[in-house]
Amino acid sequence: MSSENTQISHHSSDSYRTLLAQARRQRRLLSVHWELTHRCNERCTHCYLDVQPPQMHPTDELTTGECLRVLDQMAALGALYLTLSGGEVLLRRDWQEIATAAHAHRFVLRIFTNGLAITPAVAARLAAVHPYAVEISVYGADAAVHDAITRRAGAFTRTRRAFVLLAERGVRTVLKTPLMADNIDQFDALRALAAELGATFRYDLVLTPKRSGDRTPLRHALCYADLVEHYRRTLPAAASAFAAPHAPGCRLCNVGHNALVITPNGDIYPCLELPMVAGNVRRASLQTIWEEAPIWKTLGNLHADKLTVCAVCPLGSLCHRCHGLAHYEHGDLHAPSTIHCTLALARRQALLERGLATPNELPLTVHLTSLKTSLETKPMAGNTALSNIRRA
Repeated sequence: MSSENTQISHHSSDSYRTLLAQARRQRRLLSVHWELTHRCNERCTHCYLDVQPPQMHPTDELTTGECLRVLDQMAALGALYLTLSGGEVLLRRDWQEIATAAHAHRFVLRIFTNGLAITPAVAARLAAVHPYAVEISVYGADAAVHDAITRRAGAFTRTRRAFVLLAERGVRTVLKTPLMADNIDQFDALRALAAELGATFRYDLVLTPKRSGDRTPLRHALCYADLVEHYRRTLPAAASAFAAPHAPGCRLCNVGHNALVITPNGDIYPCLELPMVAGNVRRASLQTIWEEAPIWKTLGNLHADKLTVCAVCPLGSLCHRCHGLAHYEHGDLHAPSTIHCTLALARRQALLERGLATPNELPLTVHLTSLKTSLETKPMAGNTALSNIRRA
């Protein structure tokens, strides 16, 4: 799924919004996404990780003691949001000890899981650490699709049961789905399944290559025609967007500003989509890495006016540019991200067809015209919109 810079929406007081705005201006650490292990009991066809077998005993994973010290350092920096993820986080025998410590630090805690390991006893242990939400990946509305994507027979039944067990114990759940060629026709059924299970439904349209540079996951990405059809159906009737230049100095992507990622061996990345190592918590404190690693200065200078193509793009209001994917594609943080250009074009097309905007209000640059022609003349090219990605 997408980078974990999204903040929890249940906080709505003016004082809280003021606190967040101040923290962003001061480049305060707000959010941490922590991959505690890369072991997994599924083998999902589209996964961006080269996951390890569940029975493996990696020698480089942070120990329990190291994890607890990092939690202390996070709290000292004032972090508010913490996501514990994997691989499959519940494969770590010490996950509850780590989550309990996170709760003691009063982090807004989210736990990402595939649900396979959730038994009644595990559901009770999850409830005991008081997560804000447990987010469970579901790839199909039925066993045939879900199990084919996870390559694990019986996965759908066990994952579905996890929602029920957590709901019985009062744990808020999120059913999250990466939409792709394999399951796009089940979008309505997936949304209905979430409602049936009492879960919030969230989905993502973007797949990424593996961190190794392997592009295999992109074979499952939605093509341009699928994206246009999706937006035809889902854009709200009141939606509108008009071309406007980006303000000088504005940031089109907040990577490196208030969030970071920790991998199982303690490496620090700016975000999930940008695997540039800022440091390692075994060799330096989290505070030292956050305040002194050179990568933060590089990312902090990526203002709109430094991005030659994106700075003048008339579809900026329709685009959620990602520096990380731009780097994956071109080896250049300043280049446009083809997948996000494609998404913006699809949104534009849906707006035009529904009469919510005109071509004059959303004109195309030479760059976008060329890409649109390519996408429309080669419909399946959307499945390889990142086909020019560099291998890491």
